[in-house]
Amino acid sequence: MKKLLPIILSCMLLPSPTYIENSKAGFLIESDKVSVVSIYSQGDNFKEDIEISVKTQSEEICFSPEVDIGYFPNVFIGNFLDNGLDQILYSVNSGGSGAYSFYQIFSLKGGTETSVFNSNDFNPLISASYIENDIIEIDYQGKKLYLDSSTSACENKEDCSLTISAVNTILPYYNIELDRYYLQVLQKIYGGFTANNYGYIVSLLEVNEDGFSTIDIGVLSNFDYRNL
Repeated sequence: MKKLLPIILSCMLLPSPTYIENSKAGFLIESDKVSVVSIYSQGDNFKEDIEISVKTQSEEICFSPEVDIGYFPNVFIGNFLDNGLDQILYSVNSGGSGAYSFYQIFSLKGGTETSVFNSNDFNPLISASYIENDIIEIDYQGKKLYLDSSTSACENKEDCSLTISAVNTILPYYNIELDRYYLQVLQKIYGGFTANNYGYIVSLLEVNEDGFSTIDIGVLSNFDYRNL
């Protein structure tokens, strides 16, 4: 269900120092409102008190994402809801070798922000096991997927138990024919320790006003999105 967040017409003044992480302009939150979005936060590397500001000619809406601490907070603007308007995809990184991030999509109408997607709500039932010929079999809610495990750094598979992470990263996916964005959700599958990464389980999501649906799944083997 959608989570309505309270409107705040003016940003709270944060103690010094306050940094503007980035600013993006020229997107539509309503048919007649061109807006500018900025991120405010405190801290040098690790950011705290992250706040999102959206300004139009007539108003300013300020709100905090569910996760308001972390590294490299950022926003992406796109038409995720296929309603002719733009939404805000917010992301922030946890840091560390796992490189996990949190994501949230906000829709803004009538001076109110609404959370229409939260990566913490994405928890498909997935299991994995080693089978013959260095193959990993993945059961994704009844559908079978397969990954190559021959690149493993573990000499003994018994010491290299399989783990499927929560959401590791999300990549916006643009369909040029439909002129809208989808979400590619990546979950890491690794053996024993996070650096022993076999690849990613990929879920393609469609986001709507009342939630999201999974429209396709697959795997990416021996792939690192950070080195593209």
